[in-house]
Amino acid sequence: MKQPKFISGPPGTGKTSMFITQKYTELLKKYSYNRIIILSHTNVAADEIRDEILKLPEMEGITKKAMKYKICTIHAYCKSRLVGRKEVFSYEDHKNLSMIDSLFNLQRINESEFNADKHKFYRYLADAYGRGSTLKEHWKICDKNAYKPYNLNSIEQMEFPYTQYKHDNHVCDYADMIQEFIDKAIEPDIDALIVDEAQDSNVPQREALDKMATKAKEYYFVGDADQTIFEFAGSDADYYHKLSRDAEQLDQGHRCGKTINTLCKRIIRPIWEHYGYERTWKPTDVIGSHHHLPGLNKRCSAMEALLDKIRNTNETFLFTYRGTPSDSWVKKFFKQHGIEFAHVGNTAHVPKKEIRCHKLWPKFVKGALLPLKQIKDFWQYMGSKVIVHGKGEETFEEWVDKEYNIDYLITNKYLKQNAKNELDFALIRKKTDPDRLIYIRKILNNGYDDGEVRVKYANIHTVKGLTFDNVVVDLTATRQEDYFTQLRLKYVAYSRGRFDCWTVASQGKYTLGVR
Repeated sequence: MKQPKFISGPPGTGKTSMFITQKYTELLKKYSYNRIIILSHTNVAADEIRDEILKLPEMEGITKKAMKYKICTIHAYCKSRLVGRKEVFSYEDHKNLSMIDSLFNLQRINESEFNADKHKFYRYLADAYGRGSTLKEHWKICDKNAYKPYNLNSIEQMEFPYTQYKHDNHVCDYADMIQEFIDKAIEPDIDALIVDEAQDSNVPQREALDKMATKAKEYYFVGDADQTIFEFAGSDADYYHKLSRDAEQLDQGHRCGKTINTLCKRIIRPIWEHYGYERTWKPTDVIGSHHHLPGLNKRCSAMEALLDKIRNTNETFLFTYRGTPSDSWVKKFFKQHGIEFAHVGNTAHVPKKEIRCHKLWPKFVKGALLPLKQIKDFWQYMGSKVIVHGKGEETFEEWVDKEYNIDYLITNKYLKQNAKNELDFALIRKKTDPDRLIYIRKILNNGYDDGEVRVKYANIHTVKGLTFDNVVVDLTATRQEDYFTQLRLKYVAYSRGRFDCWTVASQGKYTLGVR
């Protein structure tokens, strides 16, 4: 079996953006792009790598379509190699299955949220498979709270109708893609294989990768053993730490300043000592600072510094955490202080256009000209109090795309005359949650920023691979986990930041990084 060459680098050392691009350029001197494969774990990461590769002069004239299965996720590549490819299990399949067996409805989930991670039953199957465990074996060692409202009994009852449905309807899930590749696919005839964030690969994925590399002349794992945080899903930290001892090391950081760099090295050092290696990781020239918060609901000098920086700079902020309760705590904090926020990978909690309506309506009432798009946005949120029934003689789609004032709408019988008397947009809105309106007013009072949402939140597993100017790590709600797992989680959390970091001190039973 061909062993991969491990390229190891701490956070922000350019594993993806620099090494992979550089290595690809070298490989192009020896092999055709058609015979070089780069695989990652997420579509976002694969897209980023593909975009960088296509900028190379050597790739002039090569389209994204041509690279669809040359740079993609492990799952996508496995599926592309299967004969008689199946459709992927979808939300519609989930709805159909829910009508067959009511147990699938124990956890309600809408279409926009549906994926293997969000619904606990599908996640349990994926995690058990990733560890190479039976359902019963996985239940003995897993965090059972992570899969509520399901228990082992309900999961075992659901497995058969789920498996039968996939078979009868010719669909597959992500585990099927990997396993069918291992069992049925022919080894691809390629020259080089590069795996990004290799430490996230579970046992079946590693077996599939090894099969892909059977005929390859060059085989690379790019990653960081210290960021192995998906052990619950089957990634093997011990395996990657042992690979690290003989790995090619990247040591120049391009993200973390001196304060965050020093903090992260102090956190992860027990793991380095355990596995018998020392790692050089140089910070950027930025100094930065580390602040401590007793809680997100307590005012102190560190809290004032955080709020001041959020309100008076254009820097980005990440709030990240381990325990589920922190999700609601950080949202409460944002709402309390009138801070615009969004979950990582999702839209803002309150859409920009909604806030903009509240900001611009007083100007519109006083005669300001506004573009047609803004007029349409007003209409989305306005109630019958000021809208003329029937909206005039023509639809917005028939309007010329230019600026209009309120008099035009009144004259053409789109708005009632009394619309000019209502200076507060909240008074003419459709029925709205009062707390939402209070939150919007706080945002406007703080000085509305029409740019990208700069403050985001998510658990530590979700934010791996991302970069922010500043990071707030909430340790007030944690889980009882292996000591090294705790250290790696903290390491990943703090290393998302460039400049400053804030620690929300733990008051719970378990504290990350403490035996």
